[in-house]
Amino acid sequence: MKLQRGGWTWHLDDPSILDPWADHIPDLIRTPVKRNGVRSIFKTEDSAGHFHFVKAEEKSGWFHFLRNRFFSKAESEYRSAHLLQKCGIRCAEYVAWGYNGSGGSIVVSRSLEGYVSAMEFWYAKARFDETLKRRYLDLFFDFALRFRKYRLTHPDFHAANVMINPQTFQSAMIDTYGIHRKFRYREPELRAILAWLPPLRMDIPVSELTEYLKQSGLIRQNAEAFLTDLIRRAEARVKQEWEKRRKPQILSGNSKFSHTVGEREYRHTLWYEPAPMPEEDELLMEELPQKEAETLWLNSFRNQLLCRRLEKVPLIFEKKQGKCRIFSLLYKKNSYFC
Repeated sequence: MKLQRGGWTWHLDDPSILDPWADHIPDLIRTPVKRNGVRSIFKTEDSAGHFHFVKAEEKSGWFHFLRNRFFSKAESEYRSAHLLQKCGIRCAEYVAWGYNGSGGSIVVSRSLEGYVSAMEFWYAKARFDETLKRRYLDLFFDFALRFRKYRLTHPDFHAANVMINPQTFQSAMIDTYGIHRKFRYREPELRAILAWLPPLRMDIPVSELTEYLKQSGLIRQNAEAFLTDLIRRAEARVKQEWEKRRKPQILSGNSKFSHTVGEREYRHTLWYEPAPMPEEDELLMEELPQKEAETLWLNSFRNQLLCRRLEKVPLIFEKKQGKCRIFSLLYKKNSYFC
C-alpha cells in the first residue's frame, strides 16, 4: 500500500502503525536515541501500543531526492529484511519505508523489547562464562551457515547488528541494509559473514577460534590460514581508518568511544556505550604533559580496536588549567572496559 502522510510518501501494509507519531516526525528527529551527521534514529509507539525504531536520513538536493525516489536505501533495507525472513533467517520485523520531497528517506522496524545487542551481551556476560561463550559462537555460526546456504552476503556483519534476548537466547538481525543474494558464493562473501569472528580473539585464543571454525563446517580445509588472513585484513582496516577517521572521532571528545563532561572525557564500554565509572580511589592517577597524555589516551583506543588486551585502561582524560591527568583502571577480569 502507498499513501501520503506528514509530508512523506509511505509504503506499508498496515497504516495504523503510523498513528499518531507520523504527524510529528520533525519533533521526533530532534530527540533521537542515536544520531550521526545525516541519520537519526528515534523510538516511537503506535496506537496499538507497539514500539518501533524509525531511521530517518536527511540529505537535501535533487540528487538525493532522485536517489531516494528510485534507489532508496530505506527501501533496500526493508526488502533485505523481507529476503532474510523468506530464507528463514531471524531479523527484526520491518513494517514500512518512505521518502519525502527534499531528499529524505525513512524506514520503520518493530522494536525488539527485552533484547540487547550481541556485542553488549558478549562483553558484559558471555566472555566470562564458558557455557554462554559456546552458545554465542553457535548462534553466530548458525547465522553464517544460513547466509552461505542461501548465498546471501552482508557488507556490515558485526555483533552490534545482532540482537539477543538474554533470558531466552532468541536472536534477530537488525540494520539489514546491503544484504542481497549472490549468484556465486566465494571466499570474499565468506569473509564478510565471518567479520564478527576476529574481535573475539581478545578473549579466546586464536588456536581455539580455529577449532571452533573447523567444527562449524564453514571451512573444510586450511581453517588456520583462513582465520589468520581474516585477522590480518581486520587489523589492516583498523590501521587504514585510524588517521582519517577513528583518531579524529576520538579527539572530538564526543563519539561512540567517549563523551565529554566539563573538563573531562569519559571512556565508553567495549560495546561503545557510557557506563558508571569506578570510584576514583580505585583508579591509578597520572599527571602528564598534554602531548604525552593525549598519546596515552589515543593509543589505548587504537589497541582496543586491534583487540589487544590492556593491563592499564585509561578511563578519564582530564584537561584542567594547562594540566592533564589520566585516571586508569588496572586490569580487572570482569570489567566493561577491558
